[in-house]
Amino acid sequence: MRLKPEQVAEALGQRLAPVWLITGDEPLLVGEAVDAVRGAAREAGHTEREVLEAESGFEWHRLAAAVDNLSLFGDRRIVELRVRTGKPGQAGSRAIIDFCENTPEDTVLIITAPRLDAGSSKGAWVQAVDNTGAVVQVWPPEAGQLPGWLEQRLRRAGFEPTREAVQLLAERSEGNLLAAVQEIEKLRLLVAGGRLDAEAIRYAVADSARFDVFDLTAAALQGEVARCARIVGGLREEGVDPTLVLWALAREVRIVSQVIAAPQHSEQILRRNGVFGRRKGQLQRAAQRGGQRRWQALLVRCARVDRVVKGVAAGRPWDELLQLSIAVAGGRIPRGAGRAVRA
Repeated sequence: MRLKPEQVAEALGQRLAPVWLITGDEPLLVGEAVDAVRGAAREAGHTEREVLEAESGFEWHRLAAAVDNLSLFGDRRIVELRVRTGKPGQAGSRAIIDFCENTPEDTVLIITAPRLDAGSSKGAWVQAVDNTGAVVQVWPPEAGQLPGWLEQRLRRAGFEPTREAVQLLAERSEGNLLAAVQEIEKLRLLVAGGRLDAEAIRYAVADSARFDVFDLTAAALQGEVARCARIVGGLREEGVDPTLVLWALAREVRIVSQVIAAPQHSEQILRRNGVFGRRKGQLQRAAQRGGQRRWQALLVRCARVDRVVKGVAAGRPWDELLQLSIAVAGGRIPRGAGRAVRA
């Protein structure tokens, strides 16, 4: 059974499966899913808990031992298996499959792992969990989904937020869901429930947005000019190496240029460059903004920024990266964007 995080509560209301795999890179959502399963298990009488950290050199017979050991008080138990790499190896796969094929009545196994790649998600051990219990794949909300996600959280906390308040909170907490939830809890202490406007958010909520270079490339490919300026400023403040930012932007420009130059081979080009899912759609839509001449000019611009970043050409690296990202997005530099980067 494959579930989204928001489906976990309903699934638990119907049945407490004997084994759960919760996988993803968003700590807040993974933690909430684990808490929900753990809470349901405790309500079902599983009061004893053991945690196994499956790191390098882990002895997989310990999983079977944890399951087989009899409790002194005859309690039902929860065994939490944390697979840090997401790849348990041959011995680990066998141990998990054995558990799924011989699930004990008194034990609930909760496996956590980072986001699994396409190959790992089709592994025999994952399929065994899928067949016997539940696999919960956690994906953080995208930028466009974040306001809706935050509005639900705010309403659950007793607020009636305005659209402007939700948007401001989204801007101040993008890429940092844990900070967003903490800010909502702080609002509950500082602001009486009911209507919540943008002024209250400005007063009470710190700017804790966190970005990575892939947020920037997504914004640039989607033509989100203002967001590009904000992300570049955030990356600079976080101390990200300009070389990494340029690499990410130049890679996308190069792929789009190849797609435009040989549209009849676009599928092969995207596949060869490892482009799938949402990123594939972003690149395909970006290729529709301008012809081959424009994207070739952007490649030339990438080379110019590379020289600036390396210090062999005049210019400010972060200013150049800002202008490049906005050029990829197809826009002009908004007033004040340079100050945001140099601050």
